[in-house]
Amino acid sequence: MHFRSPLNLSEITRLKLSFKGINLDTASNPMKDVDLQQLLKGNHQALLLVIDALPFPIYYKDCEGKYLGCNRSYEEYTDLTREELIGRDVFQVFDPVSAAIFAASDQKLLDTPGTQIYETPVHREGTVTSYVKFHKATFHNQDGSVAGLIGAIIDITEQKTLEKKFKRLATYDDLTGIYNRREGRKQLKQLSQEALRKERPLSIILLDLDNFKVINDTYGHDTGDLVLKTVANCLERYTRAHDVVCRYGGEEFMIILPETDKQDALHIGQRYLKELRKVEVPLISNEILTVTASIGISELDIEFSDLELMLKQADLALYRAKENGKNKVSL
Repeated sequence: MHFRSPLNLSEITRLKLSFKGINLDTASNPMKDVDLQQLLKGNHQALLLVIDALPFPIYYKDCEGKYLGCNRSYEEYTDLTREELIGRDVFQVFDPVSAAIFAASDQKLLDTPGTQIYETPVHREGTVTSYVKFHKATFHNQDGSVAGLIGAIIDITEQKTLEKKFKRLATYDDLTGIYNRREGRKQLKQLSQEALRKERPLSIILLDLDNFKVINDTYGHDTGDLVLKTVANCLERYTRAHDVVCRYGGEEFMIILPETDKQDALHIGQRYLKELRKVEVPLISNEILTVTASIGISELDIEFSDLELMLKQADLALYRAKENGKNKVSL
């Protein structure tokens, strides 16, 4: 199958006045949709003119995966002219990893004619990885056999970047970089369901920094923020691989402890307090600020699995630790 290159300016001018008896002067006789279909039907010149005007890359290939042609946007996308592109395959245009993905998806479409839509990252030498969405379809010979495929590429890099940004905002605490309250509760629900299904223990720790308001009032909120980030790093550093740490409130953190009963959680809480006592936050005045915290612990009741009750019990235990002098762990 042969495709002509897009029309030149003189050809466009001639076609503008009349094509197969159809008036293209929209000022005097607005074109209807059916007129456009008649115009494009069986006329590669007009079709290529439309394709070439589209702002996203479009290409067409034969059944062997060889390029038959493309529009101007695809030339810019590949940094190749139509003449350079025609007759090549994807392995001569893209890096081996991307080319293998493209070739496999093309073959799948040719084997099962119809349409195909998918998203994939594209790695190109000397450029930042981009994300694209492919819209492809097969076209056929007059006898109905598959003649090749045509594809369009839509760049969705910006969309993916925004999705990642929104997902991060919805999942992680902006200040400390650990899970936020919403994600922490989500993880607690999932891990609790798993614990109940397996009939295994699960405990939680609520940890609240002692005298944090005094730190903010005395040294300012920038120092307070530095303390929170330092504490979050300490908790993550001494947390087991399968535990989950989140910032649960202003100066409050929650640690979820799967496969852990309240007695083991008590020992873990005491270790956290020991490590936090070693934390030193340097101040501009060359002073060193130390940190302590109070901890409340509760365990999931397998017989009466109420997450809100478990959280309330941990909060009451935390309050008891504060009342008993702070820098303590309470069950």
